[in-house]
Amino acid sequence: MNSFISEAEPDFNLSIQMGTESDRQSLLDLKSDSSLGDGIDLVYIYSLIDDFINYPNKPGNVIYIGEAGRNKKTGTRFSQHISTKEHTGADTGTNYTLSRYYWMGKKLNLKIYILGSKNDKKYRKDVESQLFKQHIKVFGALPIGQGASGESYRVSDIHKIKICDVLNHIIPVILSQ
Repeated sequence: MNSFISEAEPDFNLSIQMGTESDRQSLLDLKSDSSLGDGIDLVYIYSLIDDFINYPNKPGNVIYIGEAGRNKKTGTRFSQHISTKEHTGADTGTNYTLSRYYWMGKKLNLKIYILGSKNDKKYRKDVESQLFKQHIKVFGALPIGQGASGESYRVSDIHKIKICDVLNHIIPVILSQ
């Protein structure tokens, strides 16, 4: 049985939207929250508030599921998720899909669940994996933003990609420039 500090109620429940009082700065503020300090283990879920994603089994709103636990200030993880500018960002912790939704002005929700463990990567990964499997069972796919971060998906690099004619025929792309 998974151990959540809050009995599976979110310990943090934030709305984030560009151009509002609850913008990207809200994520930056989490790094100084003492309840997200050194060695805290947690899982979190980003979702859309007013929109749905057409998953195979049924529409859903979850964009990304993650886990975090850091020796120093676990809360710093959240400031990495969304790029600092729409087309600029070299942090490998940035999630391209989350960043796109944010910079498109979509209203996002972040729920953070503090786990009853400390510095236990195996446990965090196990809980995250269970959340992935639940999402796949209910919606028919992983959340749309899974796998959209890391070395190969930096916001600045993706923005610079030129779509060539050959790829345009293989992978239909609608260019709106």
